[in-house]
Amino acid sequence: MKKVLSIVLALLIILSASAVSAFAEDNTVEITEDGTYNVGADCSRLVIKGAKATVNLTDASMSSEGLGYSPVLVTDKSDVTFVLNGTSEIVGDAQKESCGIQVDFGCDVTFEGKGTLNVTGGKFGAAIGSFGTGTNISEDQRVKVGTITINSGTINAYAGARGSGIGSGYHVNGNKITINGGLIHAYGKECGAGIGSGYGTSGGAVGVAAVGEYDSGKIVINGGEVYAAAASNADFNTRNYADINANDPCSFAAGIGGGYGSSASDIQINGGKVVAIGSTGGAGIGGGRGTSKAANYNKDAYKVNVKIGGNADVTAIAGTARSNEANSGGAAIGSGRGTHTGGSIEIKGNAKVYALSATGAPAIGASKQKSPVDGAIPKAESIVVGDNVNLYAVSKAEYAVDKDAETLSINPKYFGSSDKYFFGESSVAIADCNDVTVESPEGRMTYVAPADSVSLWSRIEEFKEPANDDSGEVQPAAGGNDNGSGNEQGSGDNTGSDNDDDDATVTKTSLGIVTPLAMAVRFEDGSVYYSGDTLEIELGKEYKFQMCCVDWSTRDDNNEKKIHKEGEVFTSPQHGIYSDDGLGLRGTVVYTVKVSKKYDERSYDEAAKSFVLPKGDAVLRTDVNKCFMAYRFTFRSGDYNKQTGIDKVVYDTGREHVNTLEDFRYNKPLEFLSVNLPLGSTIKAIAYDNYEKIGDADVFVRIDEENPDRSYTTYVWDY
Repeated sequence: MKKVLSIVLALLIILSASAVSAFAEDNTVEITEDGTYNVGADCSRLVIKGAKATVNLTDASMSSEGLGYSPVLVTDKSDVTFVLNGTSEIVGDAQKESCGIQVDFGCDVTFEGKGTLNVTGGKFGAAIGSFGTGTNISEDQRVKVGTITINSGTINAYAGARGSGIGSGYHVNGNKITINGGLIHAYGKECGAGIGSGYGTSGGAVGVAAVGEYDSGKIVINGGEVYAAAASNADFNTRNYADINANDPCSFAAGIGGGYGSSASDIQINGGKVVAIGSTGGAGIGGGRGTSKAANYNKDAYKVNVKIGGNADVTAIAGTARSNEANSGGAAIGSGRGTHTGGSIEIKGNAKVYALSATGAPAIGASKQKSPVDGAIPKAESIVVGDNVNLYAVSKAEYAVDKDAETLSINPKYFGSSDKYFFGESSVAIADCNDVTVESPEGRMTYVAPADSVSLWSRIEEFKEPANDDSGEVQPAAGGNDNGSGNEQGSGDNTGSDNDDDDATVTKTSLGIVTPLAMAVRFEDGSVYYSGDTLEIELGKEYKFQMCCVDWSTRDDNNEKKIHKEGEVFTSPQHGIYSDDGLGLRGTVVYTVKVSKKYDERSYDEAAKSFVLPKGDAVLRTDVNKCFMAYRFTFRSGDYNKQTGIDKVVYDTGREHVNTLEDFRYNKPLEFLSVNLPLGSTIKAIAYDNYEKIGDADVFVRIDEENPDRSYTTYVWDY
């Protein structure tokens, strides 16, 4: 009998010490140790404490309605990757402070995979992020949220009352959200942003924190399709004023950025397709609505900083459903109403931006309601628009871009009039803003705009072949790069030959660069360019280049200054650095690129590895299979104790890396490594077990001949 009891006792001790505990009564799964786990339909609640875990989430269904907790809790400095499979449904408690997926401060959560996640927040909580509180309390006592990264998958995030879709809850600051890929729909609720912060505080609130002191944190979007709105009834397809305002829920929050009363101090959109819709005084992208009460507003705290670049395709819309918002609503990109500033807005690279304000505020810049601080009309601190940007701004305001900005850096060739930042006073009489020809410092230009626009300021939309007008002058084509003075003579034919110039007077143009993540382009002269960079080249001239992958130790999401060589200080690109000194790998394939003098000539010769780009779209897009291949390294045994490294890219911290100084971050080999590599290269891959080298292999990077359309190749270590 004693022997039996001893066995039973031993089993109980083993079960209680297990990394995963499942309690039969409520089917809670608890993970406390590092590893890979499968969670499915039989789990009613998931708790992860202090573990570095990969969780395969497959057709899970969890709800905490009436139970008073978050159905998924990540806490105690956990680092969790959720791999989405099938369709999972997670719902928080609408009657009690909770989230759908709660990410506590100090924790990192990543989502990837091919499945779908539908997640709804509880009372005062984000769908994914932090729960909140109904009390406006001092910063040192507030709930905090961890970091959230989305690499792939389909995620539909619905906030709980006064929370954000992805980010923070009521009376909670945001932290950091990074979106690299996937299809995301995120909706705020009752004054919370779609992506960013929940309800901060209102103009009528009495409490510790004033309007502006809550913040959405750092939001970085590098890729994917992202749709974010201040309410779940948003129509992401409409551009009609009446429809936008009819659907506006009066929630006072931004689509991406601050909830009601919250700042948006750091929003960066570097790629992907983004559509963001703000509500009733909240910006489409930027800050939430402020206040008209000076006593409840903190001028020093309220910040808006938005940077858009790379090859991003962005639509930002600010709507209103209140008559008193009509002349003082939020900007599409910039600040909400009831603030003192439009913030700092930078749009560069090859970005395409459509900004629509359905109120009297400019589409880009500052709301024009008098400042609650001193009664002055707010203005943007800084607006910068690069020369390669395709910008489309539409507003019911006097002008669509905040011409009163303290710093305004925009090439005047974009303007419809030499002294106005919109078509001019006659724009009010324009009924059908399609194919409107206006005079500008660069000659006659043709614009295309929505038919219900009143005033607008626009970058040229698209190229068309020059055609003679009644005056005998040639209209420049609409769109793209600089097309001269407006008086050039076109050839009229379309042979594609460089001898038949569309514009004989223009000899140079800007070439935009688009690369995959963590890659660069190196030209024959040794110059290196990253995604979003531009360089000036001669039309019709061939340039040779090679693809490179960067050294991951130089990756810096915070743009901190780093020293690579003695006396040389630079700011690291977000995705890292390549240099001929040994940082990263240079591909062996040599490509050529030429920008044609024709507007519509485009080709790629596989045998010659040669790109010809049209003058109308001078963008070198190397994010295609003909230039690189993504390799995924896995182990046949599936052992998560094993890792993969690549010489000069992801390498062992235990060995000397002579070209990387102490101030660079070293990178450990990874359990699951997916890396973009230049075609034609032979790379040295290294296998590790618990970070001890167990083997290596020379891997030739090539396209899978049996599956030429596949964008990745799996390399399986035989360990």
